Amino acid sequence: MRITLRKAGVACGTVFASAAVAFSAATPAMAASTALVIGGIGAGTMNDLEMAPLLGGALKNEARVNVGWPAQAGPMTGTGDMTLGASIGIGVTNLTAGINSALGNLDRDADGNVVNGEKVTVVGLSAGSLVVDEVLRQMMAQGTMPDPSELTFILVEDSSRQQLIKDSTYNSKLDYTYHTPPATPYDVVVVTGEYDGFADFPDRPWNALAVANAMAGIIVVHVPVMYYGDLSKVPAEDVTVTVNSQGGTTTHYLIPTTTLPLVQLFPALKPKEAELKAKIDAGYSRNDPAPATATATATAAKAVAATAAAVPTAAPAVEKAPAVPTTDTTSARAARAQDRAQAKADAAAARQARKEARAAAKADAAAARQARKEARAAAKADAAGSSPEKSGASDSSGSSK
Repeated sequence: MRITLRKAGVACGTVFASAAVAFSAATPAMAASTALVIGGIGAGTMNDLEMAPLLGGALKNEARVNVGWPAQAGPMTGTGDMTLGASIGIGVTNLTAGINSALGNLDRDADGNVVNGEKVTVVGLSAGSLVVDEVLRQMMAQGTMPDPSELTFILVEDSSRQQLIKDSTYNSKLDYTYHTPPATPYDVVVVTGEYDGFADFPDRPWNALAVANAMAGIIVVHVPVMYYGDLSKVPAEDVTVTVNSQGGTTTHYLIPTTTLPLVQLFPALKPKEAELKAKIDAGYSRNDPAPATATATATAAKAVAATAAAVPTAAPAVEKAPAVPTTDTTSARAARAQDRAQAKADAAAARQARKEARAAAKADAAAARQARKEARAAAKADAAGSSPEKSGASDSSGSSK
């Protein structure tokens, strides 16, 4: 079933490529099973050498096709660049055409059913994932969708699929409105790098240390995750599977980051990594301990009551069993107090990290100045050593006597 293009929820700007798609294929003729790859900001055009190793070579058995788009986010990426919204609008046009073309190349039997398990895989990288999300949203709005058995999606470092993101209002700087992902009947694989500030920003942004670590993650985590290897090796506790209201299954892989991004950028922090990690992880609600269940609370109450009943009444000090909270009010207050204390401690740790970084930079600058000073002194000494007064008079041929 073809997807018809309808105006997306973003401004399309200048017509960049009408309905045509800028393709860079892995093979001269598109094979039946195809992977459509759309890159992130600054990677609107990708060659096969860049696409082949994605996700550890997971696309090696498919024809890899680059879906071109402006991939700009002006004015952040350049004063003359298109806005993110305008770029996404063009990307929606091109990806829609690419999906239609790839679906048309699938081998089918006389009844139109796809044979040999062929399908089309759409891979969105970073901001390219936003283009994919808009296409999915458009398909649902139109109500004319290809068969889910023929089309699947892989989204890597999708900034809209993190807990912090909620449906928001229009952002004039981006020329784009962030939305939560649409519920569709399609299977979606989401791959996110732990601590990547673009796709895994702390949902407790008052945790200054977690924010600083996420900013470092943009540098050392964001791109490497796109080339992560076997997803089956991701720890089970970092994999979540959900089924939405439309029957689509979303499998989310959170790729662990072995060394904190802050430590990768500032190796001097390595001895404090365990302490830093505990504070940084507190910036993500996913790391909170599981809340006590009503059953566990009731069991504790019964245990206290049984203990009180077993104590002789002659002992007034333990005559009355301690009160067992029946609501979460006390624990909620304690949690808020702990969060405030944690935020204060994290801010202090972040200040200390910045202080150490400034000290290191200052020391490096001092060393550079000293090196330049010594170099000038050495050059001056060399010049003095080669003067006539030091080396003796020269004869008419230029040689020294």
